[in-house]
Amino acid sequence: MKRRTLLLSMIALLLFSSSAWAAEKKSTSRIRSYDSGSLIQSDGSLWLWGYNQSVPTRVEGKADVVKTFSNIFNEGDLVFTLQDQSAWYVPRNNIAESVKFIPLEEVQNLAAVSGLNDHVLALSTEGSVYSADWHNNGDILDPFQTVAGIDEVANIDSYYEERPEYGESWIFLKKDGSVWKNTKGLQGIKPISSLQDITAIAKNIALKKDGTVWTWPKEFDTNAALSDTTTASQIQSLTGIQTIKSNGRTNLAIDRQGRLWFWGATVTGYSDSTAYHNENNPVLLTGVRNVKDAFIVERSILALTTEGNVYGASLEGEKLSSNAHFTLLAQNIQSIKAGPRHVIMQKTDGSLWGWGVNKHAQLGIGDYEFLYSTPVPVQKPILVRLNGTPVPLSNGVITRNGQAFIPLRSVFDKLGAEVTFDSNNKVAKIIQSKTGATPVSLQLNLKTSQTTVNGKPVELTIPPFTVNGIAYLPLRLISETLGAKVDWIQKEDTITITTTTSTK
Repeated sequence: MKRRTLLLSMIALLLFSSSAWAAEKKSTSRIRSYDSGSLIQSDGSLWLWGYNQSVPTRVEGKADVVKTFSNIFNEGDLVFTLQDQSAWYVPRNNIAESVKFIPLEEVQNLAAVSGLNDHVLALSTEGSVYSADWHNNGDILDPFQTVAGIDEVANIDSYYEERPEYGESWIFLKKDGSVWKNTKGLQGIKPISSLQDITAIAKNIALKKDGTVWTWPKEFDTNAALSDTTTASQIQSLTGIQTIKSNGRTNLAIDRQGRLWFWGATVTGYSDSTAYHNENNPVLLTGVRNVKDAFIVERSILALTTEGNVYGASLEGEKLSSNAHFTLLAQNIQSIKAGPRHVIMQKTDGSLWGWGVNKHAQLGIGDYEFLYSTPVPVQKPILVRLNGTPVPLSNGVITRNGQAFIPLRSVFDKLGAEVTFDSNNKVAKIIQSKTGATPVSLQLNLKTSQTTVNGKPVELTIPPFTVNGIAYLPLRLISETLGAKVDWIQKEDTITITTTTSTK
């Protein structure tokens, strides 16, 4: 009896220790939520990366962010809502442009946003749908108008139908489980027959409460006449399904046994030689088990298992066989958010990792290397405070081997220094002159890595560098040389810079 009591006590202690350890690990992350190109920290601050931000960069003047919606038109596009229920659009389509914020004044309480061509639909939590047109590549927005003929909507999606003079298709899943579709433009919204008790939609497929999957045509003969009636049919080989995914060409389904099914397009060739090869009958992929989520990213399928492992399989080729090989990409992953060409994964310790195409800094790691075939860590969102006040940065802090680097024109001028940069020779000069004090000068050559302080050479373990034309300099060396005190507050992911005299 004593041994049994002791054993139970040990088990209880282990369970308590494990729970406490897990809670401690969870509490170390300050990320409240994240998306494929943004995150919200526990203080409500919004951080963006991609295009002209190569690492997570804090958005100034937009506090109390509660929700984000990504990839509206281009990869990286974002809509976010504030605690006051206002909504803002952030177009991300040019690596040379600064971040813009466009207010969506006519819509509040957003539940979903979907963009297609030059049109965007917004869904409120009450189930109302609003539409607006974009102009000049998404920089000018017409006022939102209520979409007539549809209400009590739970979700929206969109895709292109392939037939002459008719392209945009908008799909509405209503709260009663019915699915409705537009005919032309946003006129004549009609229910799709045979679809009741629907729990999820993805392009032109729908999942019923009973686990069956239904679809309807999106490709038509060029001579086919437009019809106000859309009829769905059941995909007979799919039963007991709990999740569906589609990018418009390739489709995935996860059944209640954690098995992964594929149908739709594989791909061969590039650019003008790109060809898609369709498999209309669902194929059970036996190379991965216990799948809880799956994604179609670029030319790959990614599967997240209940054990926290992420596996990838290629979609390249004329056919995807049932025994297609899945490669282990990452472990200890608790969730994934996907863009069209990359994913951001969150580990159980709260850290973010990126995988896939990084052409526009989609992975937030501080460079523009085109592709990463293995996961890489997203740079931490680090706040810089000068005398207690947050410092606005055009691009966030980049850490290399534990050292923090910041953009040339960000903090140093606020320390009373004159900052100049010779863009031809890649030489940064920082000169500080104070009344009654000996002038201080630093010179950093980003081509040769030669650094001098008051004319004397200084050895740097990590040399300064440029990213997307932005010069990055070592924060601690320069700040302390200019007479400031630099501290790292790890639990807050914050660098504090303190001067003996408050600097404005």
